[in-house]
Amino acid sequence: MLKKLLKYDIKYIYKVLIVFYILSIFFGGLTRLVSLMESSTMRTIIYGILNGVTISMLFSVIINTIMRSWARFTNNIYKDEAYLTHTLPIDRKTLFNSKILSIIITLFTSVLILAITIFIAYYSKENITLLRNTFSMIENIYSINMTLVIIFILIIFFLEILSMVESGYVGIILGHRKNDKRIMYSVLFGFLVYIISQILIIIFIYILGLFDSNIMLLFTSNSSITSNTLNIIMIITTILYLIINTILYIICQKVFNKGINVD
Repeated sequence: MLKKLLKYDIKYIYKVLIVFYILSIFFGGLTRLVSLMESSTMRTIIYGILNGVTISMLFSVIINTIMRSWARFTNNIYKDEAYLTHTLPIDRKTLFNSKILSIIITLFTSVLILAITIFIAYYSKENITLLRNTFSMIENIYSINMTLVIIFILIIFFLEILSMVESGYVGIILGHRKNDKRIMYSVLFGFLVYIISQILIIIFIYILGLFDSNIMLLFTSNSSITSNTLNIIMIITTILYLIINTILYIICQKVFNKGINVD
């Protein structure tokens, strides 16, 4: 039953996302084509416009991934669709797991589309050489492995977006336990949960800084941190996001199982 639920959840999200995927790649392609034209004032203007549109499409892909996930959760659990959803012979844990898996899958493909669009729009031998030289310079100055840094940045970005979505789920579940103004409460609770989770991460890193002067430099100085400290912070941040996402998942399941008030 989980596979069937997941199929419909993903279909709902991709129904709109696929449009933004196509637009993102399309404008990335146009940006690339214009960049290959001979230099001129008009070419510079058009390239600037297309470059701005491409960047806005990249943001739109991520934003719509998040918004469609929240919309699917709300419509399927609390709106008109809910009357059918809650008659299905499935438990609420399975129902919620489908929503979590759907956002993980669609978020992964969205990040992949971002990478493809950026590659299409900005790939060139000159840009690759510039990027390599920049990475090489940073590695020599700070003695860090830029490949490892980029991998951690992508992982943290993925987990950060996932925590944002889960915070929204918590907000929606708590908000719909109210008798009125459910949307307002959903937004409020979701925002508060997300802010609290981010504050907890900062507090935990600060506490670690009390025992490690290099980490404390993040809060007390503008000076550069060492490569070892950067690696530690990235690992700790990744672990913290994993813990927070797990806690948010448990909270959602606990509150979700207490009961549902369909609109």
